[in-house]
Amino acid sequence: MTEQNPSDPSIAQPSPEPPGVGRRRMLAGGGALAAAGVLGSLPAAAHAAGVQPAAGRGKERRSRRMPLSFNRNGRFKIIQFNDTQDDHLTDRRTLDFMGKVLDQEEPDFALINGDVITGGPTTNREVYQAINNVVMPMESRGVQWALTFGNHDEDSTEQAGTTVFEPQMVEFIRQYKHNLNPTDEDGLFGSSNGQLLVRGSRGRNPRFGIWLLDSGRYAEENPAGQSREGLMGYDWIRPEQIRWYNELSKETEERYGQKVPSLMYFHIPTYEHHHMWFGQQFTSDDSGHAAAAERHGIVGVKNEGVYTGLFNSGIYAAAFERGDVLGMYSGHDHINTYMGNYYGIELGYGPGTGFGPYGLNDGTWDQHTLRGARVFELNENSKRVYDGTRLVFAKDLGLDMNPEPQKLDEPLAFPKYVKPIN
Repeated sequence: MTEQNPSDPSIAQPSPEPPGVGRRRMLAGGGALAAAGVLGSLPAAAHAAGVQPAAGRGKERRSRRMPLSFNRNGRFKIIQFNDTQDDHLTDRRTLDFMGKVLDQEEPDFALINGDVITGGPTTNREVYQAINNVVMPMESRGVQWALTFGNHDEDSTEQAGTTVFEPQMVEFIRQYKHNLNPTDEDGLFGSSNGQLLVRGSRGRNPRFGIWLLDSGRYAEENPAGQSREGLMGYDWIRPEQIRWYNELSKETEERYGQKVPSLMYFHIPTYEHHHMWFGQQFTSDDSGHAAAAERHGIVGVKNEGVYTGLFNSGIYAAAFERGDVLGMYSGHDHINTYMGNYYGIELGYGPGTGFGPYGLNDGTWDQHTLRGARVFELNENSKRVYDGTRLVFAKDLGLDMNPEPQKLDEPLAFPKYVKPIN
């Protein structure tokens, strides 16, 4: 999301102009079922020793062994952090909160769902330091983790002239022992697309899936030569990503003889996040919210607009038709925390985790009161497998709510096995 609080928190406003159009990755060539996270692939050659290429359509695939699995009691827990969004001197409370959540919840997998860093770093090393700061709470605890990217992660390339783009970020994070991000796939928009499968506690088949999607950065300023004044200025999930999801979802069903229930994570919310809250498609009038809240079981708060992409990507419709995605969770809008069931698919937010970017009523003691994380509980012994979600807030874990920044004195050290790559 932008570094600016909307003036009217109840109505979706057009976004301010971004600092630049940014690099929009639309590479030519490659198939939709290549190496981007297919079927629970391991993250990096450095810690996937002995992996042999598996059969694939047109391209080599990495091993289909699954690094994630339900525990002996048939349980699995996911933590969604969002918008950690800081520079190389991260606010120390962001890291303290993440550590407290991980220690309390003991998750099997953790995700930072976009806007991992901000545009503050001024050198390539500072970019890597900013990333390292916020992944170390997971890495140091041995928690398997991944990232998706948001609209701010490449901002330093425009604001400070750094040369670390998302592909370099992926190459960098794949050095970490507990990272599960797959390699980028040629021809597929974005750099954090992947499917991770969670193996059951018994047998070799998956019982659940985790989809990761890159929802992009900013829309072009004048697409097709037309002004987008008054419209949202953010990017959207591309048709080839939806084809990739559809084809890989179908292949997974064919391989294992059934659809694999899943959750899907990406940074920028869908148009349906807006429609669910308001109970209406073409207005942000709250008059329909009460009926919508009852119909969709909406819980949580909305304190700012729903900042969608310029165009409706169609990812919700694709998942609705496939019938394997049980929930779609985003971030981006730091002070929205709501979720509900929109015609069979949960739509919701992970609240902003980082203490660096904007919060609620900036400059007041309310600013950090919605810093939080979202917890997802899975139970392979239940019919649906997915048992539900809840929020954990920093204010309830004893974090200091002072609005003044509390920056690190120096960045955290890189693990010995991780090196900046350029």
